[in-house]
Amino acid sequence: MTIKNERELVVLVQENLPYDTRHFQQLIGPYLPKLKGYCSQLLKNNADAEDVVQETIIKVLSHLKNFKWTVSFQAWLFKIAHNECINKLRERQKDFYRDEEKLEEPSVSIDNGNDDFEQIIQDLIETLNFTDRNIMLLRYRTGLEFQEIADISDMKLSAVKMRHKRIIDALSEQLAEQ
Repeated sequence: MTIKNERELVVLVQENLPYDTRHFQQLIGPYLPKLKGYCSQLLKNNADAEDVVQETIIKVLSHLKNFKWTVSFQAWLFKIAHNECINKLRERQKDFYRDEEKLEEPSVSIDNGNDDFEQIIQDLIETLNFTDRNIMLLRYRTGLEFQEIADISDMKLSAVKMRHKRIIDALSEQLAEQ
């Protein structure tokens, strides 16, 4: 049987779970690079991002039987990853208070002479708060539509669009100053 689209693949995986997971890798595989990049950039920690990706895959696998097409599979996958990232940040916060250590703030140094344009943009995005960074990563790293980003972030569509415009304006201004 030739799999023609994601919808057919999801149905095939749902029909064969929990005992046959052969098609699950085929379903999730194309999203893994974007998922890993999204989590890594959102959490600013590769080890934590790997943990979150694993937790996301486990949750997707365990809940895929009940998946409904109210949103795209990709939006559903990134909603789970988003929630897992928030859980990881809460866990970090608990560790922070438990250990009474000061968290390091990321330092941004931009050297126009040595850095290429992508690195400059990346450095600027790193300075954004969690919500703004999340919007930018979901829009440009994963290619999700604004409505999907709103669903993932539990925000109204108009709020996501407004924040996106403000972020773009602020980044443009910062870039012009560089």
